[in-house]
Amino acid sequence: MIEIKGTVKQYAWGGYHYLPMMLNSGFGNEPTAELWLGDHKSGSATLIDGSPLSKWIEAAPEYRLGKGLVLRYGCRLPYLFKVLDVREPLSIQVHPTIEQAKKGYKREVSKGISSDKRSYHDDNHKPELMLALSDFYLLHGFRNVTEAVEELSKYKSLHELVELYSGVGIKGFVSLIFNLPKSNLDKLLTPIIEANRSAYNQNEISKSESLFWFMRAIARIERDQMELDAGLLMIFIMNLMYVSKGDVVYQDAGVPHAYLEGQNIELMANSDNVVRCGLTPKHVDTRELLEITDFTPITPETVEGKKGLDGSTDYIVPADDFALREYKLEKGQSLATPEDKGACIWFVLSGEVKLDNQQHYSSSGSAFYQRPGEVNVFRAISDAVIYRASASTN
Repeated sequence: MIEIKGTVKQYAWGGYHYLPMMLNSGFGNEPTAELWLGDHKSGSATLIDGSPLSKWIEAAPEYRLGKGLVLRYGCRLPYLFKVLDVREPLSIQVHPTIEQAKKGYKREVSKGISSDKRSYHDDNHKPELMLALSDFYLLHGFRNVTEAVEELSKYKSLHELVELYSGVGIKGFVSLIFNLPKSNLDKLLTPIIEANRSAYNQNEISKSESLFWFMRAIARIERDQMELDAGLLMIFIMNLMYVSKGDVVYQDAGVPHAYLEGQNIELMANSDNVVRCGLTPKHVDTRELLEITDFTPITPETVEGKKGLDGSTDYIVPADDFALREYKLEKGQSLATPEDKGACIWFVLSGEVKLDNQQHYSSSGSAFYQRPGEVNVFRAISDAVIYRASASTN
């Protein structure tokens, strides 16, 4: 196994302390949002000598990925492992199926669309799993019609939308709000903002209410001098989901979602494709949104872990590109890494460990690349939590 270093992404919505503390990198003035561990072209991890993991894999793909992964996914890792620190809400977004991604990527490339105006940056789908590392809040899929109508009805300025929502359905409603003139949108939203500004500023609105996250989004919009957008109305018709530390959520293609607050591990297909639906100054493609979104209401649920004989916990989701396994080691315990036909990435979340093939100790934020057929032993110097990312080789 070889040690690798992740790529840090500094986005405006990130936090200032969580990832720098984990990586022992010191605090800066810029927010630190994501740590990427993979070989994606937008942010490849590196070897200890600073060379890109992507180039190292390309030099000997069957030996470093595994023949099964190469045959199925090509000369790249099929998954991307991330750690996120969400201080402010992200954009509402939807990810494509693999067929939609191939079609969309080809279309945008052929048209010569600039990167900042594109939704498709590669030809892969992007199902994803998230494991909460703290109390975590997110929007996840559409509420059932009854709940959505009840929420919209709380606000007098939105009463004219309630009947429309019931009549045209979710897709029709989303199409309508994203095509509203700015003046109409302002007329709908301004009364809600002004009626609740004082209560929000005095912490009188609970995080369990959609209104709290509406007002938090407004605070960012006003601070950054952004315009009101239809994503603000989406907050009221989407499920608000609270996820306890250690719980897991799976988000398949077509499911609209937005991370609101907290830290998590994200494991996904190796892609950076995002069709945005609002709450963002970035490109919003309404036509593509209506094309690829699943407008079926869903009931949010978490993924139950499956215990292994070696004390591990597997989080099984309907995606072959990736699988997440968790190990909780007690001080003095050893873990012989299971042999795998495909490449695996190991990540130390907490504690201190030592690999048998290394002289130094490794602590939180450390990551390792396990080649196909390779084995090693982790020795826990203190209680430790370790995660392994892998993929199906069937």
